[in-house]
Amino acid sequence: MESVLIIMQIVALVCLSGLSAYLIIVLVRVREILTSVEKDVKEVSSKAIPVFENLEVITEKVKNVSESIDEQVEAVKHSVTSMREIADNIVEFERRIQNRIEEPVLETVSFLAALVKGFRTFIERVRG
Repeated sequence: MESVLIIMQIVALVCLSGLSAYLIIVLVRVREILTSVEKDVKEVSSKAIPVFENLEVITEKVKNVSESIDEQVEAVKHSVTSMREIADNIVEFERRIQNRIEEPVLETVSFLAALVKGFRTFIERVRG
């Protein structure tokens, strides 16, 4: 029975040694994979940093363009408002002139028409 126990201990130690060797091999592979991943991450980060810098520059330029467009839109709005005010002022000026001039002109035209009618009537009477 003692010999069976020793054999079992030897088998257990051999299995434990085999398992330890297998774990060492697996850990070496895991280390290689992690080293490869580390290299890939470094490569990606070294390439990503310029991209992020360019993205920052592009974002800043888009922001500046957007602000410029906002300023231009405000300027156009102001110009349109000014043009509308000028047009309203011109229309108001036209109405005032029309109100001041229309009546005297119509009276003058009526007077001239009456004068011409009277002159025609006079000529017709003189002839006839």
